[in-house]
Parts: sequence; C-alpha cells; structure tokens
Amino acid sequence: MGYLEGSPFLKQIDEKKEDIKLDYDLICKEVPDFAEFTLLQYSEVRMMTCSRIFGITVDGVKTDGFVPYADMLNHRRPR
Repeated sequence: MGYLEGSPFLKQIDEKKEDIKLDYDLICKEVPDFAEFTLLQYSEVRMMTCSRIFGITVDGVKTDGFVPYADMLNHRRPR
C-alpha cells in the first residue's frame, strides 16, 4: 500500500472495502446463517467472481454476464 501513497487508489480501495462490508452485513442480517463465513472469506470470493463479470448486450439490452473463462482469451489487438 505504501507504493500507492499520494495516488487516488488508496481512497478507492477504502471505498471498495467499505462497500463490501456493507453488503456482507446486509446479507448476514437477511440470512443469519451466512455469518458462518467471515468477511475475509466473503471478500475473497466476491473479488474472484467480480473479475469474471463482463458487460454484454443481448437483443439490444445492456446487461452483465458471468463469463468464467472469458478472461483467459488473448487480449492482444486486433481481437
């Protein structure tokens, strides 16, 4: 984190951590058994899955798609 001093990223990291905690607390409130998982466990799984979500358009409607293998495709240009 020291390498990020003076950049806007530290604030963004703090905001993301706060958002994740708020979501975790809300889930635990609505589904008490979910509390068997720690905030750390929830955070790790959430970050793993979020990195597999891509914006797509289906029949002209913008939405998100969970695409686990898409990030393994070659990122070179042209596609």
